[in-house]
Amino acid sequence: MRLGLPIKGDFCSPSNEAEKFIRINLLDGQIDSIDEFENRDSLVGEVDFFITPKEEYVFDFLNMGAEPLTTPAPDMTIEDIVSAFLFRELYSYASI
Repeated sequence: MRLGLPIKGDFCSPSNEAEKFIRINLLDGQIDSIDEFENRDSLVGEVDFFITPKEEYVFDFLNMGAEPLTTPAPDMTIEDIVSAFLFRELYSYASI
């Protein structure tokens, strides 16, 4: 699984506030590697899920087969998000 996140400092942020964008590569329920991308557009087509702390424009990800998810809390770290993803604690845009 490949998770895409906008990041500001150590926390997931809305894309328009992000300092960087990352792809978390999961293997057997563990973080295998983390790749940084220059901008949001670079992640499109490179992830299976795109995770943000609140709803935003995600049709570009949907069109490339990625499912958009939101976090249950606004200030979540990478480790918090991976744990929430594995335990199915993230929200689908359709369920909000």
